[in-house]
Amino acid sequence: MGKKILITGATDGIGLETAKKLKSLGHEVIVHGRSSEKLQKVVDELGVTAFKADFSKLTEVRNMADSILEKYDSIDVLINNAGVFKTSSPRTEDGHDVRYVVNTFAPYLLTKKLLSILKGSRVINLSSAAQSSVDFDAMIGKVEMSDFEAYAQSKLAITMWSRYLANEHKDITVIAVNPGSLLSTKMVKEGFNTSGNDITIGVNILTSLSLEGTHTSHSGDYYDNDNQRYAPPQADGLDDTKTKKIVELLEDLIK
Repeated sequence: MGKKILITGATDGIGLETAKKLKSLGHEVIVHGRSSEKLQKVVDELGVTAFKADFSKLTEVRNMADSILEKYDSIDVLINNAGVFKTSSPRTEDGHDVRYVVNTFAPYLLTKKLLSILKGSRVINLSSAAQSSVDFDAMIGKVEMSDFEAYAQSKLAITMWSRYLANEHKDITVIAVNPGSLLSTKMVKEGFNTSGNDITIGVNILTSLSLEGTHTSHSGDYYDNDNQRYAPPQADGLDDTKTKKIVELLEDLIK
C-alpha cells in the first residue's frame, strides 16, 4: 500500500528527484517549497499536493504545519530535506544565522508540530558529512560564522536533535543521514563551484530510508551514505549534555 510522504525543499535537487522516484513507485507525495512558481511546476509535472513556506521565517513554518494538520490525519514519512549553504543574506530579520534557522530550527519546529500525525512514521533528517561542534552563542545569533562553519554546525545540530527526538518518542523512527558528499545539486554548485557527484546516490538512500523495513531498528542513528552504513556522527553528536542544551535552546527559539 502506498505511503503518504512529505518532502521539504522539493522544488529542485535531491528533494525533487526523490519526489519523482517515490511518486513513480506509487506513493502519495506531498512537496514543500518557498517559490510559488517552482511549486506549481512540480504540481503540474507530478500531480502532487504542495505547501509553500519560507523556512527562514518560523511563522511561515508554523502556518504550513497548521495547513498540513487541517488536510491530513497521518503522514507516513517526513523527509526534512530543505537546506541552505551559501546565501547573500546570512542573517534573518531577528538576527539569527539563516543556515541555523533553515537547516536546524525549521525542521525541528515542523516535526514537533506534526507529531500528532506521525505515529508509527519515519522522520528522515538531512545531515551532512560536514559536521562541527555547535557554538551555543552562534546558534542563538550572537556569533557570525563563515558559510561552511554555519552549515557544518547546523548539520551536527540536526543530527543531535534527531537522536534526542528518537529517544523521547519511541513511536516514531528518526534517522539523520548524510545522503552523499558533494552531490550534483544547486547548493553544491553554488557553494563549491563543482558539478558534483551523481544525485541518484542521494535519491536511492532517501528512498531506502523511507520504505525499507531494515531501517526501523535504527531510530536515533546516523547513516553515512559515503560509506553506506550506520556510523557515529562527530563526537559531540553522542554527548547527552550538549544535546540537551541544543534542544533547550531550540524549544526557546521556536516559542
